[in-house]
Amino acid sequence: MTTTATAETGTIDPITFEVIRHRLLAITDEQGATLAAISGSTHVVEASDYNVGLYLPDGSVAAMGRTILSHASSMAAITRSVIEDCTEDPGIAPGDMFIVNDPWKGTVHAQDVGLIAPIFFEGELLAWTGAMCHMVDVGGMTPGSFCIDATDSYQEGLQMPPTKLVDGGRVRTDVWNLILAHTRMAPTVNLDLRALIGANNTAVRAMTALAGKYGAGTVRTVMENLIGLSEKRLRNRLAKLPDARLHSRAFLDNDGGLAQSRENATYEIDLVLTKRGDVLRFDFSGSSPQAKGYINCAHSGMMAGIAAALLPTLAFDAPWNEGLFKPVEVECPEGLICNASRPAAVSGGALEAGWLVEMTATECLSKLAACSDELLREAQAGPAGGPDKFVLTGAGENGARQTYVIMDCLATGGAAYAHRDGAWTQGQHNIERQRISNVEAVEMDSPLMYLWRGLVADSGGAGRYRGGMSMGAVYTVHGGRDVTALNSAHGWEVPNSTGIFGGYPGAQNTRTVIHGSDVKARLAAGEIPRPEELAGERPVMRGRQGLYALGDDDVLATVPQAGGGWGDPLDRPAEHVQADLDFGAITPDAAVRLYGVALTADGRVDAEATAQVRARLRTGRRALPAERPLPEAPEGPRTRIHPMGDGMEVVQVGARRWVACGCGRVLAPAGEPWRPYAAVEVGYDVHELGHATRLDAGLELRRYACPACGRLQATDVVRKGDAHLDDIRLLAAGEE
Repeated sequence: MTTTATAETGTIDPITFEVIRHRLLAITDEQGATLAAISGSTHVVEASDYNVGLYLPDGSVAAMGRTILSHASSMAAITRSVIEDCTEDPGIAPGDMFIVNDPWKGTVHAQDVGLIAPIFFEGELLAWTGAMCHMVDVGGMTPGSFCIDATDSYQEGLQMPPTKLVDGGRVRTDVWNLILAHTRMAPTVNLDLRALIGANNTAVRAMTALAGKYGAGTVRTVMENLIGLSEKRLRNRLAKLPDARLHSRAFLDNDGGLAQSRENATYEIDLVLTKRGDVLRFDFSGSSPQAKGYINCAHSGMMAGIAAALLPTLAFDAPWNEGLFKPVEVECPEGLICNASRPAAVSGGALEAGWLVEMTATECLSKLAACSDELLREAQAGPAGGPDKFVLTGAGENGARQTYVIMDCLATGGAAYAHRDGAWTQGQHNIERQRISNVEAVEMDSPLMYLWRGLVADSGGAGRYRGGMSMGAVYTVHGGRDVTALNSAHGWEVPNSTGIFGGYPGAQNTRTVIHGSDVKARLAAGEIPRPEELAGERPVMRGRQGLYALGDDDVLATVPQAGGGWGDPLDRPAEHVQADLDFGAITPDAAVRLYGVALTADGRVDAEATAQVRARLRTGRRALPAERPLPEAPEGPRTRIHPMGDGMEVVQVGARRWVACGCGRVLAPAGEPWRPYAAVEVGYDVHELGHATRLDAGLELRRYACPACGRLQATDVVRKGDAHLDDIRLLAAGEE
């Protein structure tokens, strides 16, 4: 086949470019299918907690799978670590593969195990390929290797820097045996390792054939041009957005297991995102120092969180590769909770500090997108703010003691958008192709039986558009011996799934344990009881509960976090609230308490009475105090400059710019925060805003409304006594 591609010029005809581009993506799909078929683990098959990719000789991502987004930057970092550490000794040759799970060498935590392989063609390095998956156990002090009582990384299991696992096509049995000796689940990890090798072999064969057909120079040119295409597309998009400084702060409650959490500390992930021209600068310098518990993440975890936010929000139509990270600058001194120094405990980092990096980055990027009419539909409220890990250990009916990771906590509701409700059981924001675990498979593999699994009413955050509902579950032990459970979650006393532009937060993690219940007697009598109907002891649960025993008569009920709402709940049309009631998405109590509707005696929404109730509520908001009086309305014609969501905008009158409510009332000069001019209500009862019932004693809830029309414009979770957030500041030329 004749093409215009040359290694010297880097040019290639469009048809050949597209053919090879799609072949590269198909290769990553084939890698993923191979990995899943061989592994069979719940992390791979159900949670899609794996990824694959193809990389340039310098380690730059050229093509990646679309499974878990947090591995996007991690795999590139691992590849560069292999190049740096192994080029001279032990050397890199055809048929080699290098295994890595050291968080300071690129992985997010030790449970994420990556395998990297060079691809040689005609004696020269053509590219790299890699595969990574979360493994059920890599040792450490706790089954599942989420070591919530750990105070340093040495307690968290095997952590391998780049190590040659396959030497010239032959597996090094000594290294293989060393890995299996460190896990409680050797048969499962054994299959995972084989799956990683299989995925890489698939890519090596396919890439070699591709280079044989088109030439190594042509294939590399396409990979390089793909990176350039993505960079150009993102930079062009950024250049069209207004320059702005955005601020988000997320709270991480408690620092680890029972040994650490006596301090009851609440930590902060603090992000200031500055967009100038075609560059994004993420500054996490205001975040808390690293904690002594397992909630920290290393630099790789921070970059993984940024990638999981950036790719679907602003790069939704670009090839996902290294080019998307070229316009990104990151500032975060080492030693902070989201860039922890060795030997900090980091086994929970992917689901703790790293997760909240993603949440803050998603909030800032969404608010940036919401300053553009073109991109407003891509902005979203806070997605589900992090799972309540559920790791079960015990002997099943076959007598063998095993570790089971129950994945129901991933079936979370999605965030609301400016034009639609969040999708129910969408799954986690950072997992593109997630599945929900199969009830029968869980009951067959583990000593658990479901009493109920379904959508949880009121779990989605209230708003003009509602967050999606999450899936809850109720379990009891069945056919097991010596069963212990481990649960650990943030979002226990803090709303992490925040609303946007007046929307309320989604549900917080909730867990109820009933010891010594009468569940077996109820089942024998033909009943399937609800948890609130059961007798038994109900111990006080904690976010970082740690290990506890589950007996034959014990019951566990869980509700995960869910997506936040968009816009003032009082603006949700009455007929939509009625549809929510009919579907079971909300309860009558929530309809009245959160959405301000009036119900008839038979539980239907009374539209006329609802309008009157909402008018009274808005009047009450207008009477709330403000820190500063509203400025006098400027005189003269107005020019709309940018939206700030769909309820506020920046307008220009004469030479000055102002922040104005959608009702037309000017709230503040555009160079100042608008919140001090708004009517504000401070509260401490989180149940007033949704499904949750617990709020950290050091936090408060602030609702900001327009003093002219009473529309809610922001719902903030802040530390008591802190200054107002300045979450969106559009920057004038030269302003920092």
